[in-house]
Amino acid sequence: MTVIKSDFCALEQLEQWLSLSEDEQDAVVRDLEEQLRGEYVHQYTLSYTNQPSLRVPTFRHLPTGLEFNFIVGGQFNMGFSSQEEAALRRLVKGKELCLDSFDFMRPVHLVQVPPFLISRFPLLNNFAQEHLALYSDDFISDFAEKETDIVPASLTRERIEVLLEKFGFHLPSEVQWEYAYRGGTTTLFYWGDEIPSDEVLEQKILLYEFSDSEKCKAAANPFGLVGMSVGEWCEDSYRPDYTKASENELPGVQEPPYVVRGGAAMAWPWQGCDEWIMCMSAIREKSEFDLPLAGRFVKLINLY
Repeated sequence: MTVIKSDFCALEQLEQWLSLSEDEQDAVVRDLEEQLRGEYVHQYTLSYTNQPSLRVPTFRHLPTGLEFNFIVGGQFNMGFSSQEEAALRRLVKGKELCLDSFDFMRPVHLVQVPPFLISRFPLLNNFAQEHLALYSDDFISDFAEKETDIVPASLTRERIEVLLEKFGFHLPSEVQWEYAYRGGTTTLFYWGDEIPSDEVLEQKILLYEFSDSEKCKAAANPFGLVGMSVGEWCEDSYRPDYTKASENELPGVQEPPYVVRGGAAMAWPWQGCDEWIMCMSAIREKSEFDLPLAGRFVKLINLY
């Protein structure tokens, strides 16, 4: 099959992807599968929202068997907007927040994100046990209640980098992580501006056990990603704000501490100390003492 350059233009801008018909999207995905042949195979293309055109292709990585979602590129405003602050203040209704300032999520800046593949789930315990020589200090499961649970693996930065090198992956940059987490939304959380019921939180948003495929599908964010509240490594070194942030997706990597995203599931059930703030799309933290965390694999894609 001949790959025509114009076929992939829609993969570079989310708005253009959304403008295609289902048949047109499927044709682009077939060409993309041909481009990725030998390393990935297309599994399915699904919509995870009430927006039918927001369909996400999922590919299986043949060497590992892992599922990767193809994230269509685009522009987005990274950081904590004034609209999100207003929504936050409506939620707390005048009560004092645990955040002293919002500066560490600002200034809001426009970023262009090229398309990329990202693992549908965080790195799981069974995968880590299969591919790493693990010791007691390397592998800690924050979630498993029994040995058969399919839950995120918590790994030190050093150990997760062994896997990255082994399979030629990267951790997501902070830009890629927030873009993927938002899934095209601009609200306080990727699901909106309100806190759902405890049942919805536990069964969908804070999901951390992944053996039930239908439950995982229902719990996915708009880009079809599951379990993004568990607390994950990003590629970047932590910086106190976005004052000198770039306009692209490239990580700023120097030395520890590193950026951590997510984390609300590790604090569930919440004790009333604003733990829900860790579900905000713009929230970010820094790693402390290289404690073990979950992580996701990212693969950059050369479309041409």
